[in-house]
Amino acid sequence: MAGTGEGSATGSSDRPIMMPPNVRAGQVIGLVEVTGGLGSVIDVARLADEFGGDLATLLPILDTAEMLGLVKSEKGDVSLTEFGLKFQKAAKHKVRLLKDTLSKIEPFKTALELGATKKSFDVRDISEVLLKEDIRWHHRPEINESLIQTLLIHWAIYADLLAYNGKTGKFQKI
Repeated sequence: MAGTGEGSATGSSDRPIMMPPNVRAGQVIGLVEVTGGLGSVIDVARLADEFGGDLATLLPILDTAEMLGLVKSEKGDVSLTEFGLKFQKAAKHKVRLLKDTLSKIEPFKTALELGATKKSFDVRDISEVLLKEDIRWHHRPEINESLIQTLLIHWAIYADLLAYNGKTGKFQKI
């Protein structure tokens, strides 16, 4: 049932797991750093205050961190998972630790599947495949493609899932 809060990148829901379009890797890294620095369990309101934003700004970042298995949120309290602790302690290339999880989330999953069959592909190729599955971030095709491209550039490249050629606008699986 919708709204139950169930589902994760490894969950068995019929609905595909989709990366929120406006959350960046740096925001998730910052959330993990702040959460880990404040202790074992943090009230979400205090976390929002410490994170330097309001609750409306924090919630999509928190949802993304939870989707990636970095934090757990229960009854208004947030804590790092074991994976979140490992992620926090990593000195560099933190996003690369997310490769396996990201590969199960759209649009990364479809991009990797395309990369397995095509030498290179562009954001329109990914968007068309996703639209056949009724997966979209925005109803206007040009905005949807822009959001997909931004997600791929901000996450998949830093996680070493894809390479991107800015001159041709083409992605390649690494």
